[in-house]
Amino acid sequence: MQPNVLLTISGRQWSGDEDPQVTKLTTEGRLSRHADAWHIVYDENPATGMEGTRTTLQIFDDGIVALARTGTHAMRLTFQTGNRHITRMNTPYGDLDVAVYTSLVQSRISQEGGFIRLGYSIDFHHHDHVNTRLDVAIRQLTH
Repeated sequence: MQPNVLLTISGRQWSGDEDPQVTKLTTEGRLSRHADAWHIVYDENPATGMEGTRTTLQIFDDGIVALARTGTHAMRLTFQTGNRHITRMNTPYGDLDVAVYTSLVQSRISQEGGFIRLGYSIDFHHHDHVNTRLDVAIRQLTH
C-alpha cells in the first residue's frame, strides 16, 4: 500500500457520568475513490493494541460509513444515523458480540482530504455500554 494521506484520528470514549478517555493517533493511509464511495485504508499500529490489523473505511455518497478490519482483530461495522448494527468482533482473546447505535455521521472528502465525524454507542454482550465520538482528519501527503 502506497500512502497518499495523513490521518489524524481523535477519539473520546465514556460510560455513564465518567470523564471521557481521549485518544489521538496520527498515521499514514491510502485514499481512493471507487464507484459511489471514498475508501481509506490504513494499518493499525501498536499504539492501538491492534497491530497486525488493516482498517478500511468506506464513505458512501448516501452518508453511510462502513468500517472493515482484517487481520488479528477482524470486524465489520456500518454507521448510519439512527440505525443499530450488530456484529461479531474477532480478537486473539476470543469473539465478542457488539451492538452499535449511530447518533451522528458527518463527512466531507475530496482528493485533497477532508474529515469524517462519527458519534455512536457500543454495548458488548448487552452490557458495558460505551459512548464514542470519533473524528478523522484526512490531509494529503506532500513528499
